[in-house]
Amino acid sequence: MTLATLLPWLLAARVVLSVTSSGLQKSQLNAGVGTGAFWPGTYAWMLPAGIVAALVDSRADAWVSSAFWINALLAGAIDAAGNRVMLSALRRTDLSVFGPLTALRPVLAMLFGWAFLAEHPSGLGAAGVAVTGAGAVLLMARGGSTNPGRRIDFQSLALRGGGIALSTFASVFLKRAAVAGAPGMTLGVWIVAGTVALGIGQRVRPGPTTASRPELPSRPSPAIAVHAATFFAMQWLTILIFQHSLLAYSFAFFQVAMVLQVVVGRVVFGEPAFGRRLAGCAVMGAGAALIAWKG
Repeated sequence: MTLATLLPWLLAARVVLSVTSSGLQKSQLNAGVGTGAFWPGTYAWMLPAGIVAALVDSRADAWVSSAFWINALLAGAIDAAGNRVMLSALRRTDLSVFGPLTALRPVLAMLFGWAFLAEHPSGLGAAGVAVTGAGAVLLMARGGSTNPGRRIDFQSLALRGGGIALSTFASVFLKRAAVAGAPGMTLGVWIVAGTVALGIGQRVRPGPTTASRPELPSRPSPAIAVHAATFFAMQWLTILIFQHSLLAYSFAFFQVAMVLQVVVGRVVFGEPAFGRRLAGCAVMGAGAALIAWKG
């Protein structure tokens, strides 16, 4: 059985891991973990496993390839910045809105893939990507703040938009690195680059050491370790999927996670507007189905 044959199962596993990761992030933020501490802690846990993965799953020619190193390092650094910004947005936004709003990523991925990877979706595939974006508009119709009746504030919207754009742009370099090297070594270098970028960010702009944003503990908490394991596995699957699918199509398929995030937001965090948010997910799901059918 080839990896291409297993692609639907990889996508399903990646969806579940994505929802789990987002839920863990939201629960840690609600528990008072600062945004300046969460990602450095996650990367600290992932770093040893990433180094092992890079040594075990590697290609000799990739180690001396400047294309691999440039793309893997850029992907890791840009992604780390995007993850940091997205976490700040999640603090201000319901999980059941935050997750589905990433449906804007397939649209950006289609543009970036066309501009930087020479990827050309079919007409119906592009239409499916556009439908997923329309579903995001439906979700945004009445705002996504955790405060009832309050519309999305401009700061939250800017954070989400910036984080989505950074992470999607990083995916261009991640896919290039994955094509030039093996998944394990791509993941390992991605983690190292992200760890360094976060460390530089902490030194250049250290966060305030208040109760609302505590300093990074000397040893990351077990809850963050669970998130690190989940995120590590999710990113490895992402790299495998990028090797066998167009960037825009990959992100459109990933949006299946949005349905589960709406359910988790309602059941676990008691978030409102369940029916409308589920309707937005249905629109985006139709876009993903169109891509799967004729993309």
